Amino acid sequence: PHSFSWWTLFLRRRDTMRIVCFRLLLCLWAVGHATAFLPSLAPRAVLEPQTKMRGRARTFAAARLRMEEAETTATSVGINAEQEQLIRNQASESSTYHSWQWKEGLKVHYETAGTEGPPVLLLTGFGVGGFHYERNVAELAQNGKRVWVMDIMGQGSSWPTTDPAPGGGFTEAGFEWGFGASPSTELDAQELTYSCNMWKDQAIAFVESVVGEPCYIAGNSLGGYLAAIIASERPDLCKGIFLMNPTPWWGVGVQRILPWTGGYPVPKWVRPVTIPWWDTIRNPTTIKTLLSQVYADAERVGDRLVQQIIVPTEQPAAASAFASILCSPSYSDSFDQMLEAAGSNGVKVGLCYGKEDPWIVPLWGHRAKRTLPTAEYWEITPAGHCPHHEAPEAVNLLLQDWILRMENGEEAPDLSQGETKTVPRDLSLDQDAVGKPPFTIRLHGAEPRTVVEALDDVWTKFTAT
Repeated sequence: PHSFSWWTLFLRRRDTMRIVCFRLLLCLWAVGHATAFLPSLAPRAVLEPQTKMRGRARTFAAARLRMEEAETTATSVGINAEQEQLIRNQASESSTYHSWQWKEGLKVHYETAGTEGPPVLLLTGFGVGGFHYERNVAELAQNGKRVWVMDIMGQGSSWPTTDPAPGGGFTEAGFEWGFGASPSTELDAQELTYSCNMWKDQAIAFVESVVGEPCYIAGNSLGGYLAAIIASERPDLCKGIFLMNPTPWWGVGVQRILPWTGGYPVPKWVRPVTIPWWDTIRNPTTIKTLLSQVYADAERVGDRLVQQIIVPTEQPAAASAFASILCSPSYSDSFDQMLEAAGSNGVKVGLCYGKEDPWIVPLWGHRAKRTLPTAEYWEITPAGHCPHHEAPEAVNLLLQDWILRMENGEEAPDLSQGETKTVPRDLSLDQDAVGKPPFTIRLHGAEPRTVVEALDDVWTKFTAT
């Protein structure tokens, strides 16, 4: 009788149980990756070069010094130095950099390239700016696309132009702004929350005001998540969305239990938690470790990308923005609901996943395809969480082909033919490309490919009834 009662209770509350089980699995996953995020003291050998500094500043500066020394050594022996400079020159020659005053006190940085062809907006992931697309912009522009790359607020080079909460008294780079006692009167600081809702509004305003016409929106990780939101809310602005390993959720969950929703000023009780975490996240060693974990080929990360990521962390409002991001509210709809809405609105969707991503594993791609069967679902291997940067040869080819077919109203390749493409590596991006396998692009349907995906399908059907 007791067993029957518990089973009946489970059946009646199966929707709640599904959510609970999902959160438990998410917590287990987070614990498994926690060592990359938890604050820790640097070894004595790292601290010794900065004996005149104290506390957080000493730890961060010493770690950055070590990274700069490593980059200098790499350059001196010729490891990818010429190739990286070539990429930089190509990007600067084909691109133009601009600033756009979105709201009072909020200046947005963006990049453009190309003078003719379909318009394409590239949205970046968390912690990076438009520089993360430097291996894509030039080729897209040279092959008949008008390209815009926008840094979302609090990332890259898009930041407030005035202190949202002056008078904090911090002088260390990255901590100067946002920690005062009262919000600034020069901008709506209390409503300035670095959340997916603000970034969504920014992207919509950018398309309306800067691009000036409906466009294709491509995004990686957080950028893909934002593209899905825009397609669900404003299909009139989207000719199509191309999602590259999109994160299927946003928000770490603490915003549900904390009384602060991310506006300025940053409360004093938030600082003891966010500041040590922020120092660890922006530590060059941590950045390099994280990127090496989520790239299938760590050699494609490069010290240059690490340095590019570090630069925005020294913006005056960087630390306060990070605190806001941690505590800002999540979006109201689930990722599945966004995709369903995009499909109902007639927006064309392309799904592109790096198969070796340890965060957004292939199961998430299968779920997205199952939710929206009309979407094209491609996997690239070997590639991790950022396929556009790690495997630009494959992504550039795939994105251009997808846009061309969307423009011409063509259908996806026939799944029954087992459609695959093999793309050779660009030798200028790899010091040891010779001997490495080429990239393979494979088109997938909604059928489960593994036991885990089959069980997930069964579980989804069970909880939906």
